[in-house]
Amino acid sequence: MARTRIGVDVGSTAVRVAEVVPGDVPVLVRAGQVPLPPGAVEAGEVRQPDVVAQALRELWAVTKVKGRQVYLGVGNQRVVVREIALPWLPEKELRASLGFQVQEFIPMAVEEAVLDFDLLGEDEQGGRRMVRILLAAAHKPMIDALVQAATGAKLRPLGIDLSPFAVVRAVGTSDVPLDLDRPGDEAIVDIGAHVTVICVHDRGVTRFVRILPSGGRDITLAIARGLGVEDEVAERLKRGQEVEGGPSLEDVRRIAMTRLGAFVDEVRSSLEFYAAQVPGARIARVLAVGGGSKLEGFMEVLQERIPVPVDRGRLFEKVKSELAQTPEEAAETEPVLPVAVGLAIPGRRRS
Repeated sequence: MARTRIGVDVGSTAVRVAEVVPGDVPVLVRAGQVPLPPGAVEAGEVRQPDVVAQALRELWAVTKVKGRQVYLGVGNQRVVVREIALPWLPEKELRASLGFQVQEFIPMAVEEAVLDFDLLGEDEQGGRRMVRILLAAAHKPMIDALVQAATGAKLRPLGIDLSPFAVVRAVGTSDVPLDLDRPGDEAIVDIGAHVTVICVHDRGVTRFVRILPSGGRDITLAIARGLGVEDEVAERLKRGQEVEGGPSLEDVRRIAMTRLGAFVDEVRSSLEFYAAQVPGARIARVLAVGGGSKLEGFMEVLQERIPVPVDRGRLFEKVKSELAQTPEEAAETEPVLPVAVGLAIPGRRRS
């Protein structure tokens, strides 16, 4: 077998792994997930590294992944991604001086941040040569806790990337314009349990990232509070499972749709903000991935409130799957694997 790469996605409710053979058409040879207990990861941040390490050990046992060298991903409120302009310097000098130039652009002390960037282009401002970069800053203690969990499971992190960039590699359109008559950018919305990541890209080049502190868990809580049931019961009701002596699924759907509508409005506002900030920007299509995208009615509400074509991210159309799955199993796993798979696909790494 050709040499594989392993991506590890540590989410708020589960840890996931994907082992991929890179290539023009990547091949997914192994994948799986193991649930996490409440509190181990909160809002995308590892709170209990030992508990996460134990889940990762179990994940390796279940999936039979042999390799220990992995690529990790982060995507939470402790990550900032912004397009900024700085005085032009050669890339090597720019990288060396980055910490001295970006403090005003990030809400954390540069001493407490892990910094990296992508070059986007050059222009002139007031006769001065400038360089435009996509700046990424992540809180060091958050990164340290993630690495501690991985090393506690005897894994060896080779790199850390941003989960929105990984999702773009996994499901984003990068080969042809989305619309030959009216080209525009593609927005990918990854709806997790506690965190939703929005990434706008132009054929693989990331232009905008926003991370919302909300997701599928908010709908569960809305059902629990609205109907006076425990969170565990609300989660089952949200998934369409009837509970003996519990509320009707019609009442559950009414509350879920109300909260879902407010959530989709947050996503729409983020996309409108991007379009307003970038001259000539236009969202041409929206793709949805993540466990939250599987909620009944979500895609319909998304299409109703965002006036561009909306679709699911089709991981298995870009990546060949060799997993032994039924069509029903593939439909369940496809929305939750893009981050892990994208981390295993070679790209611009941040570490």
